[in-house]
Amino acid sequence: MKSIKNEAAVCCPNHCEEFEVEYWSLISADQDPDLKAAAMGGELNLVQCPKCGNFFHHDGDLIYLDAPAELLLFVFSEKNRSHEQELRARMQRDYEIIKNTLAKQLQMDYPPICVFGLEALKDVLQREEKQAFESEAVAAASAAQGMQVARLKPSYAREHHFPYYVPAPGGKVSPNAYAIAASKVLKSGLKSPLLLNFKDQMSQEGVAIPLTL
Repeated sequence: MKSIKNEAAVCCPNHCEEFEVEYWSLISADQDPDLKAAAMGGELNLVQCPKCGNFFHHDGDLIYLDAPAELLLFVFSEKNRSHEQELRARMQRDYEIIKNTLAKQLQMDYPPICVFGLEALKDVLQREEKQAFESEAVAAASAAQGMQVARLKPSYAREHHFPYYVPAPGGKVSPNAYAIAASKVLKSGLKSPLLLNFKDQMSQEGVAIPLTL
């Protein structure tokens, strides 16, 4: 999918005359990493009033998609938070349209996430970056122990607060085998809350085997 721009009339917070702006309404982050960087840096949809020179954000609805990360965010205007129930219902309808038409080739099998405001989008992306950094450390520590590395399904890892990469057990694969492999890496000195949570969850009786790619 390609990123999409729209046009809208906006009013400056300083009550200057209304003017037209272009803003991003759909971001395909894996195709446009600069837009992802802008969102994380607080510069996305930043506009300037031609009258007074004031900078402010266009607070319009936005869809943020990072297909490889299985991350689909519907970013609604902060001023519409009181209509959250209706907006979530609209999100589900729009999600079905995107899944079955615009992004049919992506075979989406992960749920969308609803947030309000560009600051909330920024917070999600910063958490994603932190999770990715910690996951890479887990992968490196696992390889240093001579273990294979398995990549978890991103949306599954995000939902359960697991690292995106985990040490893969040798021999028969089972949740407990994953827990033993994770324990070995943690005992090597790696401090990873995500991997510790994964180990604890995989140690529980009756837990399902983790979803991997």
